[in-house]
Amino acid sequence: MDRLSLSLSTMGVGMLVVFSGLVILIACIYAMTVVTGRKKAPKAEASPAPKAPAPAPVQAEPEPEEDDGAIIAAITAAIAAVWQAEGKESGFVVRRVRRTQSSTARARAAREEQIFSHF
Repeated sequence: MDRLSLSLSTMGVGMLVVFSGLVILIACIYAMTVVTGRKKAPKAEASPAPKAPAPAPVQAEPEPEEDDGAIIAAITAAIAAVWQAEGKESGFVVRRVRRTQSSTARARAAREEQIFSHF
């Protein structure tokens, strides 16, 4: 019975600490919004103003046509070699390769990490 009361008191103290920490965090966030002067967005008006016409969709520049056959063959051969070295059998086929030159630095770093994590 002594262990049960000790465990319940420990649980109660832990819950009290977490709850009070959350209350303090909420108070800090509220204080920061008051200090910075940010207010909630005003509600929408009853009669909305007439909207401007939607802009015309921007036409994306077409990608230059390239012979992707050699690239696809090289990628497929590399994947097959890696899987063969790992002892896996598959019917994997590369059907399309898309360039990703307009990606952010974070996306490139994540992609490189994903690629090089298997070596």
